Parts: sequence; structure tokens; C-alpha cells
Amino acid sequence: MPHRDLGGPITVINRFTVKGDTGTFEREFRDHSQFIRRREDFHFLVTVRLVDRPQEYVHMGHWRSLRGFLGTVHDDTFLDHVQRLGATVETEADQALSVQRVLRENAVVGAENVVLTWARVTSDRRAFEKRFDEVGERCTELGGFGGSDLMRSTLRPMTYTGIQWWRDTEDCDRALADAEYQAALRALAEVAEVTTERTRHVAYERVIG
Repeated sequence: MPHRDLGGPITVINRFTVKGDTGTFEREFRDHSQFIRRREDFHFLVTVRLVDRPQEYVHMGHWRSLRGFLGTVHDDTFLDHVQRLGATVETEADQALSVQRVLRENAVVGAENVVLTWARVTSDRRAFEKRFDEVGERCTELGGFGGSDLMRSTLRPMTYTGIQWWRDTEDCDRALADAEYQAALRALAEVAEVTTERTRHVAYERVIG
């Protein structure tokens, strides 16, 4: 990323497939999360676990600056954590910028109330972003919608990660069963290759001052 502003924000997205015991992974990863929460320019993190494939987790670490993230990944403690966790997981990583964020209320931890959207835009990216917003508008009408974040990859600029969350499992159930919500998703798929995954909310934590 030679042209990135070191003072600009970045979201680091990691997908983990756990090869062993998920309880052990969650404990190890929580220790790691508590370390990065104290780092300069860290903002907040979200961790979810796939409902249909419970060995898979997605972690999104939001940083106020790329400089802060780069400083952390070269820290000896961070490297020790990565080495220990690396033996237990297979990892896919991306970096992204938020292009559209809506914050209404928090999601209950432990509920199946978070939906991830993975998309590769095949048409106009602005049309895709507008249609993603329209999905969120329908969710708002149904009630219990917590918000969303649409992030565009800095490594593959026509690729997006979207996250939407609801207050609890029942609110998410209602939205996913709604005919107009499903129609809005189909409209999204007209301009991009889209995959959605329902997840269980594991953690939302902000910076420790």
C-alpha cells in the first residue's frame, strides 16, 4: 500500500478456521484482543462466529490510523501472540476502508444476530453501495436493527465486506424472513457476486484508555 496515508483509518479483517478446540482458541484470542485494545490508535473490534460452520470466526479490528496498526504488528508481544495462534488456525486476511457506516444500537453478545456480506462488484460500485444502503433501510423499517458497516478492500478495490447487526436473534430472524428484505438482497446481487453468512456475535470491544 505505498500510497496510503499513514494517518488515515484502516480496518483489518481476519477469517480464522480453527483446527482444534474452539474454546481454547477463544480464550487465546481474547488475550490477544485485550493487548491490542491498549495500543495507540486502536478504535474498536468485532468478532463473530459462523452459525453454519462453527469452526470459522471473522474478526474485524478497526484502527484510527494505519500508523498505529503497523506499529502494533511489529511489537514483540503481538508477534508472540500471532505465532501461538498461528499453530491453531488457518487464516485469510484483508484490509479495508469503511465507506458507509450506520450506528443505531448494540447487538446482544451470544445471539445469532449478525449477518456478513461478501461481495465482488461486477458493475457500478456506486450502484452497489446505494443498494446495500437500501437493504439497511428495509431492516430499519422492520425494527430491532442495530446498524451496518460497508467496507471496501484496499487490496482488491472492487471487493467489499458488509456487516449488519440486530439487537437480538429474534429481530434478525424477522428481517431475514421478510419478503422485501429478500428482494433488496436480490437487487444487490444484480450488480455484484454476493455471499451472505449468518453469525453469532462473540465480542464488541472498544479501546481501553
